[in-house]
Parts: sequence; C-alpha cells; structure tokens
Amino acid sequence: MGATSEDEGSTGDALDIVLYLFVLGPAVEWCLKSPRVNRGRPGSWRGVSLAVLLLALVAAGKMAWESGTREPNHFETLGVRVDAGTAEIKRAYKTESLKYHPDKTDDPAAPAIFMRMQRAYETLKDPSSRDAYNRFGGKSGDDESGGMTGAAMFYAIWLVLGYLLTMGRASEDARTWAFSGLLALAVVEYQTRVLKYDYLAMVLPHTTVHEKLELLHRLFPPFLHGSRMISQVVFRDIGVYNKMLVEQMHVKVDELGKLAYATQREIAKQGIARPSGVAAPLAAAADGFAKLGGEKAADAAVGAAAPSVARASSGAAV
Repeated sequence: MGATSEDEGSTGDALDIVLYLFVLGPAVEWCLKSPRVNRGRPGSWRGVSLAVLLLALVAAGKMAWESGTREPNHFETLGVRVDAGTAEIKRAYKTESLKYHPDKTDDPAAPAIFMRMQRAYETLKDPSSRDAYNRFGGKSGDDESGGMTGAAMFYAIWLVLGYLLTMGRASEDARTWAFSGLLALAVVEYQTRVLKYDYLAMVLPHTTVHEKLELLHRLFPPFLHGSRMISQVVFRDIGVYNKMLVEQMHVKVDELGKLAYATQREIAKQGIARPSGVAAPLAAAADGFAKLGGEKAADAAVGAAAPSVARASSGAAV
C-alpha cells in the first residue's frame, strides 16, 4: 500500500511538471504576448487578466480532480464532519457498520468496507488521536512529527526554488509575489495546524485540515510559475528607460544649439546688433555650440530659422 501511494505521488509530480512546462507555460505566454489579445501591447491588462483566469481554472480543475480521486478519509468513511464529537461518531459507526457487516449483506465489497470503518472508528473514537489525525494526517493519527517535518521540508524546498527561479531583474515582482504567497500560506498553516483554526470547515466539512493544506501546497507551484511569466512580460527596466530619456534630452539640446547658432548667423547677415540682456545667454550658447563643431549642422538649420529671424527683424525695425 505504501509503495503504491509513493508511485502515485511520483506520477502526479511528473504530470505536474509536464503540465507546467509544455501546456500551461505556452498557454500563459500566448495570453501575455498575443497581439490579438493584447492589441499590440504585450503584457496589457487584457492579457494579464486572461492569464490569471487560465491559471485559476487550471488550479480549480486540479483541486477537483485530486479531491475526486483520493482515498476517503476516516471522517468521510463514517459520514461525519471533522468537528463531530465522540457520541456522534459512535452513532454513525453503529449505523454504517450494520449496513456492511459481513453477516448482514452478501455484497462482496462489504468486508473491505467494514474493515475500513473499523479502522476509522478506532482512530476517531479517541479525541486526541482524532485531533492529531485531522491536523497531521497519517494512518491512525500518530504522525504528528511526520506532518510537521513534511511541512518544514515543503517551505524549505520552495523557498530555495522560488529564489532560484525568480533570479534577475525581470523577475523581481515575481519574487515578491511568490514569497508573499509562501508567507501567507505558512501563516495559514500555522494557524490551522498549531492554533487549530479551520477556516475552510464550512466549505469542506468532511475534509481534514491536513488534506486542505496539501491541496494548498499543490497550488503553490502553478502560482509561482504564473507569477514568474507575468512578471517577465510586464517588466520595464527603469535604468534603460531613464537612459533613453537622457539620450532624447541630449538630442533636443543639440537641436536647440543648432537652432541658436543658425539664428545668430542669420541675425549677423541681417545686420542686427548682437542681443543683450535676456537673449545674451542664448547667444553665448550659440558661440559655444559653434566651437564644438556645429557649423556644418547649423548651416542646414539656417533656412528653417530664417522666417523667424525675418519676423524678429521687421519687429525691431518697427
């Protein structure tokens, strides 16, 4: 039985890897980069929303599939809620065991069901073992240390993997999202396992705390994967953006210097006196630009500056 469970767990992990790498990954990338979805702007809110919706649907389908294929727990075997008391559990055991007692029915599956009910009742009739089974799982509720060790290993592994998978400036947002999600999951797990607050008791009344947390653990890898892809698409390098702005500013300054030099030459041709006062710095800038070798480029700008200078000249004459 143990070997079968391990094989099923390994098969499930392998299927998860295939799903993330070859199905979910390309689908999310298409949502984020498709011109049809994003209207020519990769990483738009439409693409991000569609990618998040796809991840949510995959996560919901995965939870539903795992909930439907797993073996029933002791509470489900007896048909009681996880918060049921000893008296209620005893009544449920007596009622259900009579249905499947080998002496009461000819059903060939009855002996196996009856044995499973006996194991469930032996675990749940004692409050301490029932509480341990609810919070930490195990066959008979005696796996408290194993449950805590497994939880610690989960957070240690995904803390390292999360850091390695989100290295680089393009994944900084993904690292923040992933670690925030991992921290929130750790807080929820501490409150449910240690402080005994079952937030999902109303939604999943027959599912143990251990099973609920295992489902949340299974949802973290697609969350990390989706965060990583979305972060890389919407990333904007501030350093590169600032460099582009500075280069554009330099181009504008060069154009202004050329125009100032061309204006000065046109003024000289018109015989207008050299400006003074407020216009003096502009003339000085034009002289400096000429010294830097802007004469050839300024010649091309003289024609563009001539109408403005002519208007200035006529105004001065008036």
